[in-house]
Amino acid sequence: MKKIYFIGALLATVMSFGQTFSFTETGALSANGWTTHSGTAGQQTILTSASDSGNSLYKAGLAVSTGNRTAIVAGNSEDVNKAITAPITSGSVYYSVLVKVDPTALNLNSSTGDYSIAVTNNATASTTTFQARIYMKQGTAGGFLVGALNNSGGTANPTYATTELAANTTHLLVMKYDLATNTASLFINPTPGSAEPAPSSTNATGTTAAPTQIAGFVIRQGGNATAGTGNVEIDEIRVGQTWASVTPSNLSVAQNNITGLKVYPNPAKNTLYVTSDSFTAKEVQLYDVLGKSVLNTKTVNNTVNISSLSKGVYVVKITEEGKTATRKIVVE
Repeated sequence: MKKIYFIGALLATVMSFGQTFSFTETGALSANGWTTHSGTAGQQTILTSASDSGNSLYKAGLAVSTGNRTAIVAGNSEDVNKAITAPITSGSVYYSVLVKVDPTALNLNSSTGDYSIAVTNNATASTTTFQARIYMKQGTAGGFLVGALNNSGGTANPTYATTELAANTTHLLVMKYDLATNTASLFINPTPGSAEPAPSSTNATGTTAAPTQIAGFVIRQGGNATAGTGNVEIDEIRVGQTWASVTPSNLSVAQNNITGLKVYPNPAKNTLYVTSDSFTAKEVQLYDVLGKSVLNTKTVNNTVNISSLSKGVYVVKITEEGKTATRKIVVE
């Protein structure tokens, strides 16, 4: 019975993170798993300079950020997409993203704005269809407004929320796309770990039929150096099928009940170190984002060989003298 309870709790922990794109690499997005589908390849790059938390954007209350971040630049043309682990074919698609708009170069069209973030039903180099689009435009007090557009077709105009957001500040944006109703709902700075609130704006103006699946995430650079998508930093992208999967709080992973437990580095590559105040060997299990066990071993001189694992997000379960704890790590 305890095993059943643990598996349920573990799955809840894993699913609370959804699939996360944390930009753990360096260089161009197109050289790190992203596909260029329009514009000049190699323009979108990963930023490794200091930011809110390490090299990442961070929102208070949200699960701890990892890796680096990326940015779109006014005047650049490259649009990229990245496939999600498995296409979503029914229900609702949720995604969340952290954004920070450059206050010295908003460059956002003042009338209708432009969209820089979306999902797609065709995560390839030839995709031209984008759903659940996030629009931004200049506000009237030095900030910016955020809106949603469900799809293309007809008189497809975005619906903007009325709250003007501060530039040079990290904001959490969440989008929900209902495949059955072809409706996009936008949530601005919701409380991580809370129940799904009422949306900040909803939109169903695009008349193109909803696709049969959502297969990837899109980052777009549109317009020119003076009007368009502007200069925006982007980080901690999460895609899932539930509200909880894209809005995990920093308390979502089980708290440590092994004295002095440390699991590092994070991100990790090839070797993971697991230490505590005890010198005893520890049982270590790693689970992927679907809750599947991918490694079951014991520490050897406080180390675990993870060279067989693919890049991605994992939950680590550590057992020591009858006590357990879990941690989220990124393998790069």
